[in-house]
Amino acid sequence: MHAVVAADLHGNADLYELLLRIVDSWRISSVFLTGDLLPGSGEPHDADDESGLVASQSAFIRRVFIPIFESFLATHRHTHVYAIMGNDDCRANEPLLLDFDAATSGFHLVNGRLVELQDSRQMHAFFPGEIPRLYVTGYPYVPPGSGLLVDWVKYENRVKLRPLGMDSCVDIYEAGTRTVDRLGTTTIADDLEDYAGFLRSERDSDDLIYIPEQTIHIFHAPPYGTPLDRMPPQGRYELLRLPDHVGSSEVARFIERTQPYLVLSGHCHEAVVLGDYKTQIGTTWCINPGSQAHIDVLSIVQFDVYDPAEMKQLFVNAR
Repeated sequence: MHAVVAADLHGNADLYELLLRIVDSWRISSVFLTGDLLPGSGEPHDADDESGLVASQSAFIRRVFIPIFESFLATHRHTHVYAIMGNDDCRANEPLLLDFDAATSGFHLVNGRLVELQDSRQMHAFFPGEIPRLYVTGYPYVPPGSGLLVDWVKYENRVKLRPLGMDSCVDIYEAGTRTVDRLGTTTIADDLEDYAGFLRSERDSDDLIYIPEQTIHIFHAPPYGTPLDRMPPQGRYELLRLPDHVGSSEVARFIERTQPYLVLSGHCHEAVVLGDYKTQIGTTWCINPGSQAHIDVLSIVQFDVYDPAEMKQLFVNAR
Protein backbone atom coordinates (compact mmCIF):
# COMPACT_ATOMS: atom_id res chain seq x y z
CA MET A 1 0.00 0.00 0.00
CA HIS A 2 1.94 2.97 -1.32
CA ALA A 3 -0.40 5.90 -0.61
CA VAL A 4 -1.53 7.81 2.47
CA VAL A 5 -4.20 10.42 3.03
CA ALA A 6 -4.36 12.96 5.86
CA ALA A 7 -6.94 15.66 6.54
CA ASP A 8 -7.23 18.92 8.43
CA LEU A 9 -3.74 19.25 9.87
CA HIS A 10 -4.50 22.94 10.53
CA GLY A 11 -0.92 24.13 10.48
CA ASN A 12 0.42 21.62 13.01
CA ALA A 13 4.10 21.56 12.02
CA ASP A 14 4.84 18.54 14.23
CA LEU A 15 2.22 16.50 12.38
CA TYR A 16 3.56 17.54 8.97
CA GLU A 17 7.05 16.43 9.99
CA LEU A 18 5.71 13.17 11.43
CA LEU A 19 3.73 12.52 8.25
CA LEU A 20 6.83 12.91 6.09
CA ARG A 21 8.89 10.67 8.38
CA ILE A 22 6.24 7.99 7.87
CA VAL A 23 6.21 8.60 4.11
CA ASP A 24 10.00 8.15 4.07
CA SER A 25 9.97 5.03 6.25
CA TRP A 26 7.15 3.30 4.35
CA ARG A 27 8.39 4.43 0.90
CA ILE A 28 5.10 6.07 0.08
CA SER A 29 4.61 7.21 -3.53
CA SER A 30 1.45 9.31 -3.21
CA VAL A 31 0.46 11.64 -0.37
CA PHE A 32 -3.02 13.21 -0.37
CA LEU A 33 -3.94 16.22 1.81
CA THR A 34 -7.67 16.91 1.81
CA GLY A 35 -7.80 20.53 2.97
CA ASP A 36 -7.46 22.83 5.97
CA LEU A 37 -3.71 22.86 5.52
CA LEU A 38 -3.01 26.07 7.45
CA PRO A 39 -3.46 27.43 10.97
CA GLY A 40 -7.16 28.18 11.41
CA SER A 41 -8.95 31.25 12.64
CA GLY A 42 -9.62 29.65 16.01
CA GLU A 43 -12.32 31.60 17.76
CA PRO A 44 -14.87 33.47 15.63
CA HIS A 45 -13.61 36.90 16.69
CA ASP A 46 -10.22 36.11 15.14
CA ALA A 47 -11.84 35.59 11.75
CA ASP A 48 -13.10 39.18 11.77
CA ASP A 49 -9.52 40.34 11.18
CA GLU A 50 -9.03 38.82 7.75
CA SER A 51 -5.76 40.68 7.14
CA GLY A 52 -4.29 39.20 10.33
CA LEU A 53 -5.41 35.71 9.40
CA VAL A 54 -4.07 36.03 5.85
CA ALA A 55 -0.73 37.25 7.19
CA SER A 56 -0.40 34.44 9.76
CA GLN A 57 -1.25 31.79 7.18
CA SER A 58 1.09 33.38 4.65
CA ALA A 59 3.90 33.29 7.22
CA PHE A 60 3.19 29.62 7.91
CA ILE A 61 3.33 28.78 4.20
CA ARG A 62 6.62 30.62 3.69
CA ARG A 63 8.40 29.64 6.91
CA VAL A 64 7.06 26.15 7.61
CA PHE A 65 4.97 24.49 4.90
CA ILE A 66 7.16 25.22 1.86
CA PRO A 67 10.52 24.53 3.58
CA ILE A 68 9.27 21.19 4.99
CA PHE A 69 7.97 19.90 1.66
CA GLU A 70 10.70 21.49 -0.47
CA SER A 71 13.42 19.78 1.54
CA PHE A 72 11.61 16.44 1.56
CA LEU A 73 10.66 16.34 -2.12
CA ALA A 74 14.19 17.33 -3.19
CA THR A 75 15.46 14.02 -1.81
CA HIS A 76 12.37 11.89 -2.57
CA ARG A 77 11.96 12.19 -6.32
CA HIS A 78 9.40 9.39 -6.55
CA THR A 79 7.02 10.85 -3.95
CA HIS A 80 4.24 13.19 -5.06
CA VAL A 81 1.95 15.28 -2.86
CA TYR A 82 -1.58 16.18 -3.98
CA ALA A 83 -3.34 18.83 -1.89
CA ILE A 84 -6.39 21.05 -1.79
CA MET A 85 -7.25 23.95 0.47
CA GLY A 86 -10.21 23.88 2.87
CA ASN A 87 -12.76 26.22 4.38
CA ASP A 88 -10.31 27.41 7.07
CA ASP A 89 -7.64 28.30 4.49
CA CYS A 90 -7.59 31.86 3.16
CA ARG A 91 -7.89 31.90 -0.62
CA ALA A 92 -5.75 35.02 -0.73
CA ASN A 93 -2.80 32.70 -0.05
CA GLU A 94 -3.62 30.31 -2.88
CA PRO A 95 -1.08 32.02 -5.24
CA LEU A 96 1.74 31.13 -2.81
CA LEU A 97 0.87 27.44 -3.06
CA LEU A 98 0.37 27.66 -6.82
CA ASP A 99 3.84 29.19 -7.16
CA PHE A 100 5.27 26.37 -5.05
CA ASP A 101 3.43 23.89 -7.29
CA ALA A 102 4.94 25.47 -10.41
CA ALA A 103 8.45 25.40 -8.94
CA THR A 104 8.29 21.91 -7.44
CA SER A 105 7.72 18.81 -9.56
CA GLY A 106 6.50 16.70 -6.64
CA PHE A 107 3.87 19.08 -5.22
CA HIS A 108 0.45 19.49 -6.83
CA LEU A 109 -2.19 21.93 -5.63
CA VAL A 110 -5.31 20.53 -7.29
CA ASN A 111 -7.94 23.14 -6.39
CA GLY A 112 -10.19 22.95 -9.46
CA ARG A 113 -7.49 21.13 -11.44
CA LEU A 114 -6.98 17.75 -13.06
CA VAL A 115 -3.50 16.20 -13.01
CA GLU A 116 -2.11 12.80 -13.82
CA LEU A 117 -1.19 10.55 -10.90
CA GLN A 118 2.58 10.10 -10.82
CA ASP A 119 2.91 6.73 -9.11
CA SER A 120 6.26 4.94 -8.91
CA ARG A 121 4.80 1.60 -9.96
CA GLN A 122 3.41 3.21 -13.10
CA MET A 123 6.76 4.80 -13.88
CA HIS A 124 8.64 1.53 -13.43
CA ALA A 125 6.15 -0.73 -15.23
CA PHE A 126 7.90 -2.98 -17.75
CA PHE A 127 5.11 -2.90 -20.33
CA PRO A 128 3.18 0.26 -21.32
CA GLY A 129 -0.36 -0.05 -20.04
CA GLU A 130 0.57 -2.66 -17.45
CA ILE A 131 -0.46 -0.25 -14.68
CA PRO A 132 -3.70 1.69 -15.30
CA ARG A 133 -3.50 5.45 -15.86
CA LEU A 134 -5.13 7.40 -13.05
CA TYR A 135 -5.77 11.11 -12.47
CA VAL A 136 -6.32 13.37 -9.47
CA THR A 137 -8.69 16.31 -9.11
CA GLY A 138 -9.69 18.51 -6.18
CA TYR A 139 -12.81 20.39 -5.08
CA PRO A 140 -12.31 22.53 -1.93
CA TYR A 141 -15.80 24.03 -1.56
CA VAL A 142 -18.09 23.17 1.36
CA PRO A 143 -21.72 24.07 2.16
CA PRO A 144 -22.51 26.99 4.52
CA GLY A 145 -22.29 26.54 8.27
CA SER A 146 -18.60 25.88 8.87
CA GLY A 147 -17.46 29.28 10.18
CA LEU A 148 -17.23 32.90 9.16
CA LEU A 149 -14.58 32.52 6.46
CA VAL A 150 -16.42 32.00 3.15
CA ASP A 151 -13.61 31.89 0.57
CA TRP A 152 -14.34 28.19 -0.05
CA VAL A 153 -18.07 28.15 0.77
CA LYS A 154 -20.87 27.70 -1.76
CA TYR A 155 -24.57 27.05 -1.44
CA GLU A 156 -25.45 23.43 -2.09
CA ASN A 157 -27.99 24.31 -4.78
CA ARG A 158 -30.34 27.06 -5.95
CA VAL A 159 -32.57 26.62 -2.88
CA LYS A 160 -29.76 28.36 -0.91
CA LEU A 161 -30.43 26.68 2.40
CA ARG A 162 -28.70 28.44 5.29
CA PRO A 163 -27.63 27.08 8.69
CA LEU A 164 -30.40 26.95 11.29
CA GLY A 165 -30.47 30.12 13.33
CA MET A 166 -29.22 32.32 10.48
CA ASP A 167 -31.53 35.01 9.15
CA SER A 168 -33.06 33.58 5.97
CA CYS A 169 -32.81 37.01 4.32
CA VAL A 170 -29.05 37.32 4.92
CA ASP A 171 -26.65 36.15 2.26
CA ILE A 172 -23.73 34.06 3.55
CA TYR A 173 -21.24 36.15 1.58
CA GLU A 174 -22.50 39.34 3.20
CA ALA A 175 -22.43 37.83 6.69
CA GLY A 176 -19.10 36.05 6.29
CA THR A 177 -15.49 37.08 5.88
CA ARG A 178 -13.67 36.73 2.58
CA THR A 179 -10.06 37.39 1.62
CA VAL A 180 -10.55 37.60 -2.17
CA ASP A 181 -12.94 39.55 -4.35
CA ARG A 182 -13.53 36.58 -6.61
CA LEU A 183 -16.37 34.44 -5.31
CA GLY A 184 -18.16 31.99 -7.57
CA THR A 185 -21.76 32.60 -8.51
CA THR A 186 -22.35 28.90 -9.06
CA THR A 187 -23.52 26.36 -6.49
CA ILE A 188 -21.95 23.02 -5.59
CA ALA A 189 -24.72 21.36 -7.60
CA ASP A 190 -23.89 23.51 -10.65
CA ASP A 191 -20.19 22.65 -10.47
CA LEU A 192 -20.71 18.92 -10.02
CA GLU A 193 -23.44 18.65 -12.65
CA ASP A 194 -20.82 19.41 -15.30
CA TYR A 195 -17.52 18.80 -13.54
CA ALA A 196 -15.50 18.84 -16.76
CA GLY A 197 -16.93 22.30 -17.47
CA PHE A 198 -16.09 23.40 -13.93
CA LEU A 199 -12.47 22.33 -14.44
CA ARG A 200 -12.29 24.31 -17.69
CA SER A 201 -13.73 27.39 -16.00
CA GLU A 202 -11.28 27.27 -13.07
CA ARG A 203 -7.93 26.91 -14.78
CA ASP A 204 -5.90 25.01 -17.32
CA SER A 205 -5.82 21.27 -16.58
CA ASP A 206 -3.01 20.40 -18.99
CA ASP A 207 -5.50 19.44 -21.70
CA LEU A 208 -6.29 16.19 -19.90
CA ILE A 209 -9.63 14.51 -20.53
CA TYR A 210 -11.74 14.13 -17.40
CA ILE A 211 -12.91 10.54 -16.90
CA PRO A 212 -14.58 10.06 -13.46
CA GLU A 213 -13.98 6.31 -13.29
CA GLN A 214 -10.22 6.88 -13.73
CA THR A 215 -9.98 9.84 -11.35
CA ILE A 216 -9.22 10.12 -7.64
CA HIS A 217 -11.44 12.95 -6.36
CA ILE A 218 -10.34 15.01 -3.35
CA PHE A 219 -13.32 16.77 -1.78
CA HIS A 220 -12.90 18.79 1.39
CA ALA A 221 -16.56 18.10 2.27
CA PRO A 222 -17.41 14.40 2.73
CA PRO A 223 -20.62 12.97 1.24
CA TYR A 224 -23.64 13.77 3.41
CA GLY A 225 -25.47 11.11 5.40
CA THR A 226 -22.56 8.66 5.51
CA PRO A 227 -20.22 7.47 8.29
CA LEU A 228 -17.68 9.98 6.93
CA ASP A 229 -19.57 13.12 7.97
CA ARG A 230 -21.03 12.12 11.32
CA MET A 231 -20.57 14.60 14.17
CA PRO A 232 -21.67 14.71 17.84
CA PRO A 233 -25.45 15.11 18.35
CA GLN A 234 -26.34 18.80 18.15
CA GLY A 235 -29.66 18.63 20.01
CA ARG A 236 -32.49 20.88 18.86
CA TYR A 237 -33.04 24.39 17.61
CA GLU A 238 -36.49 25.48 18.76
CA LEU A 239 -38.66 22.54 17.57
CA LEU A 240 -36.23 21.22 14.97
CA ARG A 241 -33.72 18.45 15.58
CA LEU A 242 -30.30 19.56 14.35
CA PRO A 243 -28.59 17.18 11.91
CA ASP A 244 -25.77 14.93 13.04
CA HIS A 245 -24.11 15.14 9.61
CA VAL A 246 -22.12 18.05 8.13
CA GLY A 247 -21.12 16.86 4.67
CA SER A 248 -22.44 17.78 1.24
CA SER A 249 -25.57 16.18 -0.17
CA GLU A 250 -24.50 17.27 -3.67
CA VAL A 251 -21.16 15.49 -3.30
CA ALA A 252 -23.08 12.36 -2.28
CA ARG A 253 -25.35 12.67 -5.34
CA PHE A 254 -22.33 13.22 -7.58
CA ILE A 255 -20.70 10.02 -6.33
CA GLU A 256 -23.92 8.06 -6.76
CA ARG A 257 -24.34 9.39 -10.31
CA THR A 258 -20.79 9.21 -11.69
CA GLN A 259 -19.14 6.46 -9.59
CA PRO A 260 -15.64 8.02 -9.55
CA TYR A 261 -12.59 5.83 -9.07
CA LEU A 262 -11.95 6.90 -5.45
CA VAL A 263 -13.10 9.74 -3.18
CA LEU A 264 -10.93 11.25 -0.42
CA SER A 265 -12.32 13.88 1.96
CA GLY A 266 -11.86 15.61 5.32
CA HIS A 267 -13.65 18.51 7.05
CA CYS A 268 -15.46 16.42 9.67
CA HIS A 269 -12.82 15.66 12.31
CA GLU A 270 -14.98 13.46 14.54
CA ALA A 271 -16.28 11.08 11.88
CA VAL A 272 -13.47 8.60 12.38
CA VAL A 273 -14.59 8.13 16.00
CA LEU A 274 -18.37 8.55 15.69
CA GLY A 275 -18.75 6.97 12.26
CA ASP A 276 -16.03 5.33 10.21
CA TYR A 277 -13.06 6.24 8.05
CA LYS A 278 -14.34 4.38 5.00
CA THR A 279 -17.59 3.63 3.23
CA GLN A 280 -18.81 2.60 -0.19
CA ILE A 281 -21.31 4.45 -2.35
CA GLY A 282 -22.14 2.05 -5.13
CA THR A 283 -18.77 0.72 -6.25
CA THR A 284 -16.84 3.83 -5.15
CA TRP A 285 -14.74 3.67 -2.00
CA CYS A 286 -14.86 6.91 0.01
CA ILE A 287 -12.34 7.77 2.76
CA ASN A 288 -12.15 10.40 5.48
CA PRO A 289 -9.17 9.89 7.82
CA GLY A 290 -10.56 12.38 10.35
CA SER A 291 -8.38 14.73 12.34
CA GLN A 292 -6.94 14.85 15.83
CA ALA A 293 -4.50 17.66 15.15
CA HIS A 294 -5.65 19.50 18.28
CA ILE A 295 -4.09 16.77 20.47
CA ASP A 296 -1.00 16.26 18.26
CA VAL A 297 -2.18 12.89 16.94
CA LEU A 298 -1.73 12.14 13.25
CA SER A 299 -4.74 10.34 11.79
CA ILE A 300 -3.97 8.78 8.41
CA VAL A 301 -5.29 6.09 6.11
CA GLN A 302 -2.81 3.99 4.19
CA PHE A 303 -4.14 2.44 0.99
CA ASP A 304 -3.32 0.98 -2.40
CA VAL A 305 -4.26 3.37 -5.21
CA TYR A 306 -4.70 0.43 -7.59
CA ASP A 307 -6.82 -1.60 -5.17
CA PRO A 308 -8.62 0.96 -2.94
CA ALA A 309 -10.38 -1.75 -0.92
CA GLU A 310 -6.97 -2.48 0.60
CA MET A 311 -6.65 0.15 3.32
CA LYS A 312 -6.06 0.61 7.03
CA GLN A 313 -6.44 3.42 9.56
CA LEU A 314 -3.55 4.51 11.79
CA PHE A 315 -3.21 6.95 14.68
CA VAL A 316 0.33 8.13 15.52
CA ASN A 317 1.10 10.38 18.47
CA ALA A 318 3.59 13.14 17.70
CA ARG A 319 4.53 13.65 21.35
